Amino acid sequence: MRATPLRLPAALVLGGALVLPFSCAPAVAAPAPAEREAAWRATPVANGDFTAPKLSTTEEASQEIVPKEWSGKDVTVFSAPLAKRSDKRQAVSLNDTTGPGVLRQRLWNVNAGATVRVEFSDSASTLSSCAPARVADGQRYKVSTYKPVAVAPDGSPAKDRPVHHTQEYRTDGYTKPAHQTGTGSWSAQPKVFEFTAAEDNPLIAFESLENPTGVDDEGKACGPLIAAVTARQQAAAVDYHVQQDKLPWKAYKGSDEISLETALETCKGVDGCRFTADPDYSYQYYSKVRVLGHASINCTRNEKTDTRTLSYTEEGFDSITQELRRIKNAAQVDQNLANTGADDKGEKSPNLQEAFPHMFRQAAAGFQRLMGNSRLANTTDPLTPTRMVEKTVEQTVQPGEASWYEVQAARERVAGLFQGPGDVRIDAMLDYPSNRVPDRFYQRTGPMTQDEQRHCLTERPLRVTPDNGGVDAPSPARATTPGAHHAPAPPPAPAAHRTSPRTGPSAARPAPGFHAQRNGTPAPQTAADPATVRLQRLTQAPAQPAPPAPSLAPARPAPQGTAS
Repeated sequence: MRATPLRLPAALVLGGALVLPFSCAPAVAAPAPAEREAAWRATPVANGDFTAPKLSTTEEASQEIVPKEWSGKDVTVFSAPLAKRSDKRQAVSLNDTTGPGVLRQRLWNVNAGATVRVEFSDSASTLSSCAPARVADGQRYKVSTYKPVAVAPDGSPAKDRPVHHTQEYRTDGYTKPAHQTGTGSWSAQPKVFEFTAAEDNPLIAFESLENPTGVDDEGKACGPLIAAVTARQQAAAVDYHVQQDKLPWKAYKGSDEISLETALETCKGVDGCRFTADPDYSYQYYSKVRVLGHASINCTRNEKTDTRTLSYTEEGFDSITQELRRIKNAAQVDQNLANTGADDKGEKSPNLQEAFPHMFRQAAAGFQRLMGNSRLANTTDPLTPTRMVEKTVEQTVQPGEASWYEVQAARERVAGLFQGPGDVRIDAMLDYPSNRVPDRFYQRTGPMTQDEQRHCLTERPLRVTPDNGGVDAPSPARATTPGAHHAPAPPPAPAAHRTSPRTGPSAARPAPGFHAQRNGTPAPQTAADPATVRLQRLTQAPAQPAPPAPSLAPARPAPQGTAS
């Protein structure tokens, strides 16, 4: 999920508006060299002075062993008397009696994109077994850094390690007497290896290029010396675009990558791995705004009060359980189009607190130390993997408006290292609800949309049927009997025969475009036998009626209440 970081550019907030600098403001000058140098800060190099293992301080001694906190092979530790350094410190030869070797270490808490500067001193070998010609012109070696190692679907790292940047060096030469310990040629100024990190916790390697042929084992041990390794960095910008469901992780044993499952065997126990949070890459941010509940539409002519109880849950994420779920899904044997997922029913995805409670406690303690609570006293803002919020709200909605509620949750993103015995480390990231920054809760009202306005103007969804009195029920056709003096009771009068309270039934008047036709034999109309009129659409103009034939019967007055 794309995050909205809380670290904002310089601006003023006046009256709820964000006031930015005018575009006509002068451009900011580039930082001076002194300011650029001040941006560098120290990066720890474990055992960079090679004091462990500690050798004799009085005798010229050496030991073919990889120094503590480093990894590699075929290197030799020199005691201070043999190294011949002015600061009386030990050194490491990049060769042993088998030939050239390599010495590696990771720079922890350095993220990809950071500019790193590694400084060190070097010298040609001081071993008495070195021939004078081998050190007269100096000795060669190189320093390299690498790209990230690919991870297989089962979580195991690939063996190939592509080189990101490398640089060759040559020590100063000096005149050495044969079969005697040399004085060395330690550089007056430290050598510098600078690079841009291609991965988090970048790996650096010192590798000898001195591989003589035709010499004995003592001659093979004659290789360049390094000492006093330090590092500085200009930290990379924080990447705020890391999604919650794709948090990064790495697991190491020494300088080498290992699978997460292997590292968890060390860290999941009680007090297995201590967690140290990285202050440079831990921060708070606000998640995406989301709507809570429903929108209440006021179609009435009066104000209405919208009262409701809202609840929402903020879940936690961590890179460790995410990777374990990915490995599990990749190992499923029924991943095919016909898979119904029936075997996954009832399974839940635990967070770090549920899956590895001891590791969560270590992470919570490391978070408190990051906040300055080094004694781990009780606090009101602990690391919380899940938080549920419930509240009752009320607001007035004006006529023709809608009301709804939105929330923008505050999140805590913590990056750091779990470190345990056996030089096992897990670089992890946690994304939990924040207890230090409040959630943003929006009570919203606004005009109705066009769809809502149209709906407010519609009638209730009622069908008009004869049962609810909306229209008259159709009556069956009335049969006529020749010579019948009385007809059945008429059906309810249609619209054309509505009865006036004052004049009785009105005369049938054809509607425009219709003509009247009487059923049966024409007969005088009486109150008991009114004419039944059926309207038919005209297809042509009606014919003029023939004049009535003269009647021989005397005229009778029309009965009271009927049309004459």
